[in-house]
Amino acid sequence: MRPWRAAAWVAGWWLLTTIGSSAALGAERTIPFGHGERLIYELSWYNLVGGTATLLVQEDEHGGAPTFRLISLAKSNAFVSLFFPVEDRVESVMDQAGLYSLRLDVRQREGKRRRERLTEFDQVNNRATVIKNGRREVFDIPPAVQDSLSCLYYFRTLPPIKVGQRVTIDVHESNKNWRLAIDGLNRETVRTPLGEFETIRTQAKVEFEGIFLDRGDVFIWFTDDERRIPIHMESKIKIGKIKATLIDYNPGRPAAPLTARQ
Repeated sequence: MRPWRAAAWVAGWWLLTTIGSSAALGAERTIPFGHGERLIYELSWYNLVGGTATLLVQEDEHGGAPTFRLISLAKSNAFVSLFFPVEDRVESVMDQAGLYSLRLDVRQREGKRRRERLTEFDQVNNRATVIKNGRREVFDIPPAVQDSLSCLYYFRTLPPIKVGQRVTIDVHESNKNWRLAIDGLNRETVRTPLGEFETIRTQAKVEFEGIFLDRGDVFIWFTDDERRIPIHMESKIKIGKIKATLIDYNPGRPAAPLTARQ
């Protein structure tokens, strides 16, 4: 269900300075997430709570190389499920060294609609192989391209965005290559069920329909620290505004605990 994907965040970030996803990795870059990180969001439309979304990080390997397995789960609550059940599972495999996508597996149930799609990324030959409904297609991709879930985690590894900056990221989604642009807007104090946090508010300008991001503008509030946790997200849709608010957080390892303002 597109509104719930837009709500979950997942999903924003970045103005005068532009950084492409193909930029070389700096020797001092730190990874602000690790095995066991879990983010749980409450999804709401107006004041109606419609379900939850969960983001998980696991360490794994792919073809013998260390990877991050990024998992997104979205599920409608009992009330919403009576008339529009939603149960989505999306898994992205990200190379730990290159911080680019290797694989995206999408399995979604939204009302009567079912959607399954598998994308394998060949980052050496710059090809993406997409298998959907038994049909196999191959597309050219930019170097070090991201998928619609890994782009969020890739952003978190970049230097902290400043107000007035823009970052762009190459993303392959819906059989096309896109440039995801994120603007740093302003700093705000945000209150959540976990406490009060200093954040930087960003606006993601999205041209594709992907995980946590729908066509249009998505606003995301990240903690203004080294973890850059997405605390709150908002997305306008045709029938109102969808919100996602962080309600539970486990840092996993080796991250430090999330600290609220006193």
